[in-house]
This record gives sequence, C-alpha cells and structure tokens, in this order.
Amino acid sequence: MIRMRNVGKRFGEFNALKNVSLDIFAGEVVVLLGPSGSGKSTLIRCINHLEDYDSGDVFVGDIRVERGRNLLAVRQQTGMVFQSFNLFPNLSVLDNVALGPVRVKKQSWDGARTRARELLHRVGIADQAEKYPAQLSGGQQQRVGIARALAMEPRILLFDEPTSALDPEMVGEVLDVIKRLAHGGVTMILVTHEMGFARQVADRIVFMEAGEIREIADPQTFFSSTTNERARAFLDAVLNH
Repeated sequence: MIRMRNVGKRFGEFNALKNVSLDIFAGEVVVLLGPSGSGKSTLIRCINHLEDYDSGDVFVGDIRVERGRNLLAVRQQTGMVFQSFNLFPNLSVLDNVALGPVRVKKQSWDGARTRARELLHRVGIADQAEKYPAQLSGGQQQRVGIARALAMEPRILLFDEPTSALDPEMVGEVLDVIKRLAHGGVTMILVTHEMGFARQVADRIVFMEAGEIREIADPQTFFSSTTNERARAFLDAVLNH
C-alpha cells in the first residue's frame, strides 16, 4: 500500500529523515514510536505530501507522491487526523464532516450529510451533530476529526499523535474509537506516545530515533524482548516515568 525508499528530509541544518525505507501493507496497523524529534510526524506527513521530501521516493499504491496532478489522487486515498482538531468553527459538527465529500468528491449536501450522520454514530457522537465545535469537549472534537477523515472513504488513515492535545480523562474515548476502526480494512499508521494502546492495536511497531528507523518488530517482541539498546532505553524511560 505504501512504499518509502531512501527518503530524506531536512529543515535547514536539521536532518529530520535520513534515507528511510519502509513498506506498509494493505489493511495493516503500524505504530511509529520514538522520542520527540525522531522523525515520526515528518514521516507520515511525507506520505500525503504535507511535507515535501528532499530525496528518495514515496508511493501510495502505484502513485508516486509528488507535487502536481498525482497529488489529488493520493489525498483522496489518505485521511489525516491531527494533534489539533482543525475543525471549522463556523460550521456545525455535521457540516464539518460533510464538507470534504461535497467539495472534493462533488457529492450533494443531502447525501454527504446522510453519510456524515452515519459516521458520527460510528464514532459515538451522533447526538452532537447540530452543535458547533466550540460546544464540544476536546475528546468529542477529535472524534469529529476522525469522522471527517473517514468521510472521504480513504484506503489509508494517518494519525499524528491524536491524543496529545487532550486532557487525560478524554484520551481513552478517542483511543477506543481508533481501536474499533483498527483491522477494519483501512491501512492505519499512527504516531502515539500511548504505549499500552500501541501494544494492543499494532501489527508492527516501527521505532525511530534521530531520523532513522532503528527497529521494526511485532508488539510482543518489541515490548518484551527487544535487543535494540536504543529501543530498550526508550521503553525504560517511558514505561518507568
């Protein structure tokens, strides 16, 4: 589903990605772990060209991710859920979810709103459809963000630390929604610091540090018996914090 070959990305003098190569298969749930600044968010932002990589190749299916006419085709296949909710404050919850299919896929408002109601039910907030984002809790707003991503019927869902902006008591409700979506046929790539969640939901863990992939393993191996010294140090620091 996704192929990355020798991908490099710099921000000035900072080398954010260093010759990263990774294959992600259809329907797989991959969790990216690593310390802050290790390149995790940059990696997923290169998949849908929110960041323009400097070297190497990124493919979504058979389409090379690059500026130009291919980009719309890539973004129609990829949904993104951000740290901040990025909802339109002047639109109702329902219309926040319906807007993408109307604008991009040229669906009717009636049809898009019907589908939006189904998706709001799926993420557990159907009763909030007529409210505005400012009237919702952070956890509810993030669930609207997930419904909005699903409205585009993506083949790939990218999550960039979807719970990092939430109060602790709201984290669980968002993670529960993502767990229900996992292994439902959509390919999912998640950046998260929630170790227990990563262990439960991932098919594979990709551990990054300093812009490089240091280890790829199944969750059981990674959390219980990794032999990678840097991964072990990271886990010791996070789990014993």
